[in-house]
Order: sequence, then C-alpha cells, then structure tokens
Amino acid sequence: MKQKVMVSAILVMAAAAAMGATVCAEEGSKKIAVMRNMTSSDHTTQFFAGCVEEGEALGYTVDTFMADGDDVKMQNIMEQNLNQDYDIWILSHANEGYQYDLVTKAVEKGIQVVGFDCGGDHVEGVTYTSQSDGDLTEISLDALIEKAEEQGKTQPIKIVEVNTLGAIVPFDTRHAKIEEYVADGKLEVVRMISPNLAGGDAYAEVNTGVSTAIQSGLEFDGVWAASTGFLDGVMDAVNASGNEYVVTGIDISDTELQRLANEPMYYCCAAVDPYVIGAVDVRIAVSKVLGLETPETYQFAAVGIKNGEVEEGATMASLKGVIEGFGESEEFLSDELKALYQ
Repeated sequence: MKQKVMVSAILVMAAAAAMGATVCAEEGSKKIAVMRNMTSSDHTTQFFAGCVEEGEALGYTVDTFMADGDDVKMQNIMEQNLNQDYDIWILSHANEGYQYDLVTKAVEKGIQVVGFDCGGDHVEGVTYTSQSDGDLTEISLDALIEKAEEQGKTQPIKIVEVNTLGAIVPFDTRHAKIEEYVADGKLEVVRMISPNLAGGDAYAEVNTGVSTAIQSGLEFDGVWAASTGFLDGVMDAVNASGNEYVVTGIDISDTELQRLANEPMYYCCAAVDPYVIGAVDVRIAVSKVLGLETPETYQFAAVGIKNGEVEEGATMASLKGVIEGFGESEEFLSDELKALYQ
C-alpha cells in the first residue's frame, strides 16, 4: 500500500513539474517593450497607458521607449532591444527602410510582435494594426465642409492643410484622401504647411505659417490638420486674426477635448481612442504568446467628435460608455486572456 502511495505521489510530482516547465516555456520572462516613433503628446501618453495597464493586468512587465519622430533613434532602440529578454514588442510608427529587417530578427528570436501604423513590408506572423485613415480623413473633411457651408461658403471649400508628407505612413494616406476631395471639386488646398518633425519647432513653424497666410491676404475657409498635435500653433494664429475659420483634425486626447469645449472655431476631431489602441495591441500580442489565432492586419474604427458634444472638464475617461469605442473595448478579449487577468 505504501509503495502504491509513493508511486502515485511521484507521478503527481512529475506531472506537476512537466506542467510547470510548459507554463514557464509559454510565459518566458513576461516582459513587453513598447517602442514609439512619435513626439511626446497626450496621444502618446494615453497610447502608452493603454499598453502598460493592459500588459500589467495580463501579468507582464511593460517598458516604454520614445524615439521622438527620429527614425535613426527608433532603429537604435529596436536594435538594443533585440539583445534584451523581451517576449513581446509593440511597435508604433516604425518606418520603411528598417522595420521589416529588424522585426524579422525579432521574430527569429521568438519575440511576438504587433506593429501600429508601421511602414514597409509585412513580416509573416506579425499583426499590423492601424487606424482607418481613410475614414478618419473623411470624417474630419466632411465636418469641415459641412460647417463652412453652414457659414455660407460654397464648394470647393478653400483650406490650409497642415501635414508633413513622408514623415509617417498615415500622413501620406490622409493626404491621398484630400487629393480625392480636390479631384471631386469639394476642396481646394490653397496652402500646405509642413513643419519639420525631426528636431524642428513644429509649433513655431505652424503658427508662423498660418499667421503669414492670414496676414498676406490669402483667402481660405478652414484649416485641416493631419494631426491635432499641430493645432496649438493653428489655434493661436486663427484666434489672433479676428477672422472666422473652421478647424478640424485627426487624433484625440484630453487636450483636444478641452480645445473642442473652449474653442468655437475648432469644430471636429476625428479619432480612435489611443488608450484602446495600446490595450488591444497588447491583447493581440499576448494572444500570440498563447498560441491563439491572430490576424495579419487589423483596423480600429474611427469616430468624429464635434465641439457641441463636449462639455468643459470632459476627459477621455469620462467618455467611457458615452462615445462608443472610447476608453474600453472587448476586441481580442478571449476567455484565455480573461483567465490571465491579475
């Protein structure tokens, strides 16, 4: 009898050891590197927050890295992190010319990778997520045209476009949509202002550009910004002019909500909640670690928020449940992931 008990105990211990080894192999070091090739902004802060909070909730340690819109710096960060013990990479805006090569090396090392708004060819086994840039642009342009027509303007609506082509993939795809509107006779771009994003003073360049356009007598009905990160310079210029314009842009943050609440000329912001982008990217990556099926590409749905919908003091958190898709999402929240929540 004693011998049977001892054999049973040994078998149980062996099974537990084998299971533990399997779990350890699946879990690895449980570390995530989030690398973002964008300048500091509320949007970046909330993207990081989504990554960090979701990663920690799923039992991971999360480190964040900023490349400040500098591709050389982004490459260096990625190369350095190849030599660290990360299980997961979340990449934001890694560009063509290095993304494919460095992500390939990461995948060969067994790192699970999700890339948000990244340029270049796709690496097999990696999920590339993006905002629906076409929808974002249409929402913001349609709102600008709508408001300008309410003010008595007629198509083509004359606009100043604030956009730096070639900086990141979304800026180019958003401009392509503007070209469609121009070809259809809906818009006329009378001035393009392109701030230097790599070490330049974007605020000063945008503010000077818009102010100069106004002071020179250039006639335009509105200003469209490829990123609301450009709007500090825009709003200061149009507010100082004494003229009435319609301003719309892409990307949301707490700053933008207050701008919508307090700036009458700022009519609409088209956006995807950056917190949700970060959180969902992490879920997809952890799903890969667990061996679950994940897509090659995934697009986040866009919404438009108009100034009449935002009250003083509104925050991204306060929009939870008020505007669909903001602050929370059930995407890729499988039973397997729910079981990991701390």
